Formats: sequence, structure tokens, C-alpha cells
Amino acid sequence: MSQENNHEIIRKIVIERVRAMSTNVKIALGSDKGFLDKNQLIDEINRDSEIGKKIVNIQLRYMRALKEGLI
Repeated sequence: MSQENNHEIIRKIVIERVRAMSTNVKIALGSDKGFLDKNQLIDEINRDSEIGKKIVNIQLRYMRALKEGLI
């Protein structure tokens, strides 16, 4: 599997995790954008913006910690 394929699979998993969030969830990442709802989070991930990359990275770290029994 190529690096690009892996990135796409991870991105899709993260999008599905965000879609599963409650509709009233809002997340703040830094002070630039204020609070983002789940649709805005998905848009940022799809655009592969800096915020989208942060969301993917945070979710990936969470899933790895979960797998390793750290949380």
C-alpha cells in the first residue's frame, strides 16, 4: 500500500469519526477560526488545510493511543 493510499484511508476514517459526533459539538483549534462545527471540520479535512491536517493528526494519535491501551 502506498503512502498516498494510507493517507486517504486515514482521512476517510477520521471523516467518519467526525460524522459520528453529535450535531451540537463544536471544537476550537487555535484562535484563528473560533469554534468549528462538525460540517466545518469535515470541510477542513477535505480541503487538506492546516486545520484539517491537525484534526487528522489528533485523531490518528488518539486511535494509536487507544490501540496501545494508553487510554
